[in-house]
Amino acid sequence: MKLLCLLLLLSCYSQATAQNPDSTNARQRRVLLLPTVGHAPETRWYIGAFSLFTLRHHSGTHTRPSQFIAAANFTQNRQLVLSTEWNVFAKEGNYYSTGELVYLKFPENFYGIGPDAPAGHVEQYDSKRIEFNVTLLRRIKRHLYVGPRYQLQYMFALEPAPGGILDRKLVPGATGGLSSGVGAAAVFDNRQHILNPQQGTYAAASATAFGRATGSDFGFIRYQLDLRHYFRLPWQQHLLALQAYGVFSSGSPPFRMLGLLGSSSIMRGYYPGRYRERQYLALQAEYRLPLFRRFGAAAFAGAGDVAYQLRQFQLTEFKPSYGLGLRFKINRQENLNLRLDYARGHNTSAFYLTLGEAF
Repeated sequence: MKLLCLLLLLSCYSQATAQNPDSTNARQRRVLLLPTVGHAPETRWYIGAFSLFTLRHHSGTHTRPSQFIAAANFTQNRQLVLSTEWNVFAKEGNYYSTGELVYLKFPENFYGIGPDAPAGHVEQYDSKRIEFNVTLLRRIKRHLYVGPRYQLQYMFALEPAPGGILDRKLVPGATGGLSSGVGAAAVFDNRQHILNPQQGTYAAASATAFGRATGSDFGFIRYQLDLRHYFRLPWQQHLLALQAYGVFSSGSPPFRMLGLLGSSSIMRGYYPGRYRERQYLALQAEYRLPLFRRFGAAAFAGAGDVAYQLRQFQLTEFKPSYGLGLRFKINRQENLNLRLDYARGHNTSAFYLTLGEAF
């Protein structure tokens, strides 16, 4: 009943915010405002607000929309999350910027480091965190962009559990600190709808160096890889989505900048950071299909693991992730779905209620 009431409420908001486009304008602007109610294992229930500003260009050969998202959420675990993210195109799509700015007052669980971190040794710590990532890209070929990037994570006011690993300062970053790094990125992206891709490919690779020269308290290099492809199947509106994601580090990253297994988007079913280490690799596939009217469904499966060194990965030891989901299209103009997923993993399970597709 709670879910049904939420769907009806959001449907009303989506109708109220829909606008008729003016075909005579070179640009079309649209603002979508929504109340949000959601759930994730790290937050439990949360409430807040979500806004989406979309700018579409109707002149020239560039048709990709620029999007700005802002959200504010307060959770059942007394966590506060204020965030904004953007994907902006300029100069007929020749320039592309993507990034996010987030403030979190966020109690979290810490299970230790490594692929065998036991569930029984969990300790909770409180902290405040500012995260800022920005990538400035220039198109060098159709759909291919390269350029510099900057990443910052500042953790402060950290309060560890008495007597735990963090309290004894046994891992880097146990007292908080600043991670500040610069690097480069390459992105290939020919998707039309970022929030709900229907076809195309997204491939992003980056390398970011953190050290004294960039004002960082920690010295390490972080590599990220994100590969996605979306297949339109012969059946009407049926879709197969694939993703490979990895975080690979050298040096001594703080515990919050390690590869964190578990999230609402990949390795669903696991608490974020249930397993963490310098190297993290995950794979997943999702089958999406329409049901009736605005409703759709999804089935997904994946596997992932963490390791100290790349050569220590063993496919037979990868942890599973699988589940089923329900979709409700709350705004047809922006192709935006409300997503309800139930996921299971190795001795764990979780459900998610949030906006937008997992990937």
